[in-house]
Amino acid sequence: MKKGTLYLIAILWAVIVILPFLWALRISLIPTYTTFVSFFPKSLSELSLVNYEYLLFKTKFPRWMINSVLVSGGATFLNVLACSMLGYVLARKRLPGSNVIFTLVLALLMVPYHILVIALYLGLSKVKLTNTLFGVILPLSANPFGVFLMRQYITMIPREYEEAALVDGCSRIGALFKIVLPQALPAVGILTVTMFMETWNNFILPLVMLTKDSMKTVTVGIADLAFQTLNTNWGVLMAGSLLGAVPTVLVFVLFNRYFLRGLTLHGGLK
Repeated sequence: MKKGTLYLIAILWAVIVILPFLWALRISLIPTYTTFVSFFPKSLSELSLVNYEYLLFKTKFPRWMINSVLVSGGATFLNVLACSMLGYVLARKRLPGSNVIFTLVLALLMVPYHILVIALYLGLSKVKLTNTLFGVILPLSANPFGVFLMRQYITMIPREYEEAALVDGCSRIGALFKIVLPQALPAVGILTVTMFMETWNNFILPLVMLTKDSMKTVTVGIADLAFQTLNTNWGVLMAGSLLGAVPTVLVFVLFNRYFLRGLTLHGGLK
């Protein structure tokens, strides 16, 4: 009975979580300027793909999706690379004052991101990086949380693994990428999903840095659709929101097994 109760609670929670997505799907399948519609259609003839056709062929939504994929993919790759390398250096204390540097990294977690936007805009405008995707990728290419996560995980990996590789002639950078990171895949997976979703959903930085319509990301583009006219087309907005969520869901599904593995070490010393 206890196990059945837990399953029932899990099912009810899943229904509560998925209900907003079903409601958005319902609104996106009918031409409507209001959200006051019945949840269940009276007939299949009510359903239509006109909102998706308008979104894909009469707006720059496909271009916004490509921009978001490039920004999120580039920023995530640079995050994983930079955070892994800095986390490794701090974990193995290869720099003088590693503990002080790590404390400063933790202090950055307490700095609200939004107060840096003006300084970032002024700095990037001086080097002509506004209205470029790289101008959005660069400020998002390193994250204090990522450094903290990788440092803590690498600290748990025994040094003997990489020391054995160094004795066999492997370089320090080779030990990082061939020995340490393969054992830190759960942390890399968590960092990848977290950074991709955070970058994909970022609104304020693309809003400030990108003013050209063709350079906007999905979050900014959908917000513009909401304010283009006095009468908001909710069907188009819901269609855009659902399509815009697809890449984040795919990334989470691809890296879900790393969450299941958790932050635990595998294997042992021989």
